[in-house]
Amino acid sequence: MHSQLKGAGGTSLILAELLKEWPCELECGSIRSEIKGITDRASDVKPGDLFVARKGKKYDGWDFKDLAIQNGAAAIVHNRYEAKVNLQIPVVWVPNCSTFLSYASKKIYGAFDEKLTIVAVTGTNGKTTVTHLIGQLLQSLNVKVAVIGTVGLFINGKKQNIMLEPLTTPLATELYRIFAYCVSQGVTHVVMEASSLALSEHRLDDCNINIGVYLNVSRDHYEEHGGEKYYLAAKKRLCLFSEQIIVNIDDPFCKQLLLEYPNVKSFGKNNLADCSIIHGQNCEKGTKLLIQNNDIPTDIITPFQGEYLQYNILAAIAAITELGFSLQEIAQHTSKLTLPTGRMQEIPNPLGIRIFIDYAHTPSALEALLKALRPQTLNRLVVVFGCGGDRDQGKRFDMGVVADQYADMIWLTDDNPRSESASAIINAIAKGIHTKPFRIEHNRKNAIQQAIYDCNQGDVVVIAGKGHEEGQIIAGEILPFSDEKVVEEIISNMNSENN
Repeated sequence: MHSQLKGAGGTSLILAELLKEWPCELECGSIRSEIKGITDRASDVKPGDLFVARKGKKYDGWDFKDLAIQNGAAAIVHNRYEAKVNLQIPVVWVPNCSTFLSYASKKIYGAFDEKLTIVAVTGTNGKTTVTHLIGQLLQSLNVKVAVIGTVGLFINGKKQNIMLEPLTTPLATELYRIFAYCVSQGVTHVVMEASSLALSEHRLDDCNINIGVYLNVSRDHYEEHGGEKYYLAAKKRLCLFSEQIIVNIDDPFCKQLLLEYPNVKSFGKNNLADCSIIHGQNCEKGTKLLIQNNDIPTDIITPFQGEYLQYNILAAIAAITELGFSLQEIAQHTSKLTLPTGRMQEIPNPLGIRIFIDYAHTPSALEALLKALRPQTLNRLVVVFGCGGDRDQGKRFDMGVVADQYADMIWLTDDNPRSESASAIINAIAKGIHTKPFRIEHNRKNAIQQAIYDCNQGDVVVIAGKGHEEGQIIAGEILPFSDEKVVEEIISNMNSENN
């Protein structure tokens, strides 16, 4: 990524400059060393870089110090409590590598976040959709805007040809380079996803966030945080460094933030919300909403149907009005909005059925998706999904319960089983299914094909879990796989058979 982000180079600093405001202890070497960059990946170290030997969940950076030195590291920072070391380059102890990484990245790559208006969106579900809706609306309002998140970096709707780590929120070492790049491209506003993992790993601690948006909080990533309370604590951290918070008043966790923090506004269907839906109804072009937000109640037309998408558009509107735009200005552009790739994405076909692809991979997201599609289903609602391996095992049963409640036919298949037994994952999901017919087909392509082949006119098929993803992770290997491409291939083959 370093060579691709033109206009995003770092500033050379003397190590002493980086450390003068930070608690530390020099263990060997000189603090007069010149630092040209920073990374916590030994394999990414370039000559002159500061290597932060951070301990992650799987690997300890300290174990790779020799590789970092071999690659030209100018110094090493760590937070181990063992005996002092003596290496051929400076070694510095700090209390917390993650917080130092965020601080030092901003120092080295520049405080370009302070030249931007930044909106950060967090929530178990909907982050990608809401960030892209905000981005589209701001662009329509003549704002040059960047969107950073799960599906990449976009500037004014155009995806940038930049290789980023496949993370919802970039690492701090990437994030500040991205901000620098955005400023070099004339961007004034950034809308970004803020994942719970990024918040817990302190990636955003030094970021100047103008507005933090909370969409919803439900079960996800428990295993990566060590349990529910740690997941919830991570989510709360966005409040600590956001000038203004906007929360979904209808979500119990989010509503609690209204009581805990002073700088909080709200959106929702509750008439006590600062930005609320007074009335909503489906219309020919999607949904018509009457919205109140300190302005005259205003009709908003959106091309989407489904309650969860009403909340998503309301969150976007609440954030944009907080930036100084009126409801009347925003209303002129909402009918032209589109959803990002892999989010309730309909694949056109001549088969007389409707086929959707969606990233829904939590019980609450799957429930919202199926509830949104049920009124649009003339015949059967068919769902194809699985659960990821090496991830929260407790949600698998719940996913089965949701499918059993809302779908008419269920296909259970593999979805990134990773190092786990694919059969064990699917068996755990199946325990939640008691009333609806279901079939198991581990091969995801075959499952999608059989689900589509078995459909009749008026059926709706939703393939959930992967959305925009283009790989299937099995036993440590990423195999090329795209739900969208598979569906298009199946449709093409069926057309050929019918002609």
